[in-house]
Amino acid sequence: MLSPLLILFLVEAILCTVLSEMLYKKAGGDLVFTPNMSNIAGPITGIVWKQVKDKELTNKVVDWDESLGLAVYGTFKGRATLDRVTGVLSIKDVSEKDNGEYLMEINSKIVKKYTLSVINVVPNPQITYSCNPDKTTCTLTCEGNTTDAEPVTYNWIKGEVALETSAKQLTVTKTEGSETNYKCNLTNPVSEKFSRVFEGDLFGNNPDGWWTKSRIFRLSIFVLATVLVLLVTIFHIFKTGVWFYQKESMPWEGEPEGRK
Repeated sequence: MLSPLLILFLVEAILCTVLSEMLYKKAGGDLVFTPNMSNIAGPITGIVWKQVKDKELTNKVVDWDESLGLAVYGTFKGRATLDRVTGVLSIKDVSEKDNGEYLMEINSKIVKKYTLSVINVVPNPQITYSCNPDKTTCTLTCEGNTTDAEPVTYNWIKGEVALETSAKQLTVTKTEGSETNYKCNLTNPVSEKFSRVFEGDLFGNNPDGWWTKSRIFRLSIFVLATVLVLLVTIFHIFKTGVWFYQKESMPWEGEPEGRK
């Protein structure tokens, strides 16, 4: 049976345990650590921020002492600033080399921990597809190079409805209806991007879906504009008897000097 003194020691140890807060930041962006200083008792005589890499190497980031002032170390020089009143640490232009655990010490006691992961934004995704020989089932794949952008989540939209799946691939069967449109998007803690709409009849004679509604609409606009230009040209010739580029059709240009 545990003694009351040992129980008190264990409870105090649990209460004093400082949990690490996970932070994701975009490569090239700025980082701000904002610790809560409201529970700090007594005057603050020193603040130290440290970076722990691979649980072995510990680097000082900044060190403020009421007698010696502020010092910034290593690769953080010119990028890191400390507010000695709030304890806020700011770092500019973060990169993968800044990854690791950050410890905040006040009066030589650890009061806050952060785990930083600097990642890239997700790429613009593209949808590719493949179908079985019978064309009864097709698989859509949300493609994109996610190197250094993890953790990444995949999402799918069918028409205007978000599907309840977070897989990279989406299986579509012929019985579900083939004439529709799909989009996928990639998200990570620092970014989100959508693919273009994938349209067409997956299981018909036109799997690429070239004759989509949007393409037909754009082609119709082009044809209409072309016809309109031709009609204006024919009307101009009928009224003036000359083409646009002939001299008589451009009366706004004056006679050359010396010619009357």
